[in-house]
Amino acid sequence: MDAKKALSWAGILGAISVIVLALAAHALEKKLDAAQLNAIKTAGNIQLIHAVALLAIGGSSEKLLGQLKNAIRCMLIGTCLFSFSIYIIMFKNIAGLEFLRFIWPITPIGGVVIISSWLMIFVQSRNLGKSN
Repeated sequence: MDAKKALSWAGILGAISVIVLALAAHALEKKLDAAQLNAIKTAGNIQLIHAVALLAIGGSSEKLLGQLKNAIRCMLIGTCLFSFSIYIIMFKNIAGLEFLRFIWPITPIGGVVIISSWLMIFVQSRNLGKSN
């Protein structure tokens, strides 16, 4: 993934997370219970944290971006799976769309993919500066 794509994804993920967090703070507090609001806020915060991480990584050198391309992809995919599955589950609860109940297993899968992205960054960092 190149810098332009990483920064573009950071921007869209950041914007969506701020919108979701604003909705949770203002429009959804009467429609969801405390646990559901906490889930939305967790998803929004995780998404925002990883948008900032993508922003930081996107500002790196092209060489580093190349070395972290798989980690970046996993971070992006995992964040989308984790956060958007929670958003869909909460939408299902608000709208009563029970056919969306199959979504819940996607959340932990997204979490595992996010963790994997951070571990990939750790492993790759151990190899920085070593000759190939």
